[in-house]
Amino acid sequence: CDESVVPSFQPTDEWREDWPYGVSTSVQVLASVTGPAATRAVQSFLKPLTHNPDADVPDGVSLYYQGGFLVESTPPVDGGAWQLLLASAGEDGFDSLRTAAADLTAALRAMPGEVRLTWQELPATRVD
Repeated sequence: CDESVVPSFQPTDEWREDWPYGVSTSVQVLASVTGPAATRAVQSFLKPLTHNPDADVPDGVSLYYQGGFLVESTPPVDGGAWQLLLASAGEDGFDSLRTAAADLTAALRAMPGEVRLTWQELPATRVD
């Protein structure tokens, strides 16, 4: 019995309207991945991305990137969820972020075993 729940990312109109056009801004979404196959599924998503081991990120976080998006990956703590912060900036930030979300969804759906995914839209942030 496959108990996976892997919904596609569907951005809300409010999230798109939060982007302050005309300034350097990053758009972000947080993906939480749980289930017995979560680690294998997340690793299959991260594998083709470029890992930046020298990135200035908090302890326990790994930074990956590809094309116009980046991923900050945090493994589960005490049986919690994998946290994947997907982010992009620039004129095509929304499109790049949606591509990243679609790639994550495809990787999780392709993995045998139970995986659950939830999405959380985050406010746009100014990039210096």
